[in-house]
Amino acid sequence: MSFRQTTLAATVLSLAFLHHGGIAGGGVDHSLFDKVLKKYVVNGLVDYASLKNDKSFGDYLTLLSNTDPDAIGNEKARLVYWINAYNAFTLKLIIDHYPLKSIRDIEEDGKGPWDIVWIQIGRKKLSLNNIEHDIIRKEYAEPLIHMALVCAAVSCPPLRSEAYTPERLFVQLKENTKAFFRDPLKNSYDEKTNTVYLSELLEWYGGDFDERYGSGKRFGIAELGVDPIKNPEVKYLPYDWSLNVQK
Repeated sequence: MSFRQTTLAATVLSLAFLHHGGIAGGGVDHSLFDKVLKKYVVNGLVDYASLKNDKSFGDYLTLLSNTDPDAIGNEKARLVYWINAYNAFTLKLIIDHYPLKSIRDIEEDGKGPWDIVWIQIGRKKLSLNNIEHDIIRKEYAEPLIHMALVCAAVSCPPLRSEAYTPERLFVQLKENTKAFFRDPLKNSYDEKTNTVYLSELLEWYGGDFDERYGSGKRFGIAELGVDPIKNPEVKYLPYDWSLNVQK
């Protein structure tokens, strides 16, 4: 039986678990995922070969599938649930097809990795795009989520070696942002030519930054510590879709 069939069966058998978020009080315990990330993620790179055989990771995915996120009463806890779910199921998608060179090599029934509808959440099946665009981006006006959602590529913001938690969410997002802009392969400033080089992420999702930061460009310029009065030229760096795998 495949994991997806197993997850569906577990969901059917565990309906009493639904509407309670997995633990008393409607919260979700992400400690299993925290242990997995600490064990297999170093500097944003993942030991996919070892993760593939980790039973506790499967247990965490089952917990996510058996949870009704709408029953989580705290908005920040719901956002944390969806961020962790997006990252966890991205990891699952990779190990289901591992070894591979890039997440973009994955295709099922003519659909790319983000459009495959396979993720069991309560009684619904979703794609990664459903989680990111139809839920997280649509329901939460928080542009820094782009510093947390990891697409298993070298150019993505680094995957943390810990799970997100409601208590530390915005500290974690700020830390991710700083790490992302400290990496010259992702974002940089050439003072000699007065040119800012930004991740394509800020071009693709630039509009998400408009309300709070003016634009994705302005956000990137500010994070790089460049005085906007210099009016730097902005160029976007090609995205490296190579798998974020430990060598």
